[in-house]
Amino acid sequence: ASQVFLGQRMACANCHHHPYEKWSQDDYWGFAAFYARVGRKQVPMPGSTQNNQQGQKLVLFTKPNGTVTNKRSNKPAVPTPLDAPPTPESLDLRNGLADWMTGPTNPYFAKTLANRYWAHFFGRGIVDPVDDLRVTNPPSNPELLDALAAEFVAKGYSFKELVRSIAKSKTYQLSSTPNESNAADKQSFARYYPKRLPAEVLYDAVSQVTGSPGTFNGLPTDRHAPARALQLPDESFNSYFLDVTGRPQRLSACECERVNDASLALTLHLLNSQEVQDKLAKANGTADRMAKDSRPDAEKVEDLFLAATAKRPSDEQMKAALEHLKKHEKNKKPGYENLIWALVNGKGFLFNQ
Repeated sequence: ASQVFLGQRMACANCHHHPYEKWSQDDYWGFAAFYARVGRKQVPMPGSTQNNQQGQKLVLFTKPNGTVTNKRSNKPAVPTPLDAPPTPESLDLRNGLADWMTGPTNPYFAKTLANRYWAHFFGRGIVDPVDDLRVTNPPSNPELLDALAAEFVAKGYSFKELVRSIAKSKTYQLSSTPNESNAADKQSFARYYPKRLPAEVLYDAVSQVTGSPGTFNGLPTDRHAPARALQLPDESFNSYFLDVTGRPQRLSACECERVNDASLALTLHLLNSQEVQDKLAKANGTADRMAKDSRPDAEKVEDLFLAATAKRPSDEQMKAALEHLKKHEKNKKPGYENLIWALVNGKGFLFNQ
């Protein structure tokens, strides 16, 4: 909770004073004490047997009492927020934590959320990594982070307003093409930094452009079942595509679990995998429909470019595409499959620019 919502990595203070920050064991166990009354138990599901572990469900509940022991003092820890006095007693101690965490005087919450949203749009946080807001890792633009956080609080923690402010900013609208003055910039946002599509977005984009909706094992098969990776409830659904493109496993709270860098495995999967080939060749998919469409090839090629890159093809690209389609005059579906394959492997498709 401290790392995700406050940008404070407290794990080191479990056993000793934090080596890079001011947090002590007392701070760690005071924060941990808010969760002392969280209980968990396995509840048998209807139709399950004693030896059928799959027939059980993990249930979390609030216990009427409970404490954690401060390893330094060997005494029960008092629920205490970071840099704040202990909170009032309540049945569920987390209520006090939530009230403090979202309070207007909290110095961490608003900055952390504003920084995370900034990183989502720009590929890099004002503080980077986004979950490490310590004194020895200062923001690249402190005034900007303070202003975003203050506006976030003033507008009632509205994420829509935060997104609107970021997306309407002159900084977000800068070109990603470097010039002489900003070519070396990597942290001051003097230009837009191209960033690869996140795993779930990339999967959904490939599915949409190829006209082949996603399928995931273990989900309902009716019309209400999620057909997009962004709709999956968690990371437990097997997908090699999502794993190879950097989907986090959520084994830790570290933002570093999500990987958006290019990799050989990702490149080979998009180029050669049976999964991508099946999407390209799908009956009634985009390539199939383009081959059956009676419109001129030039119009259909332009539609493909707009769908994949939001740009019309250059004269050179159009010429190359039409020449390729002529090679498949008798059966144009393979030709359109090849065009879509080339587009989904291009930088214009893989990167936000």
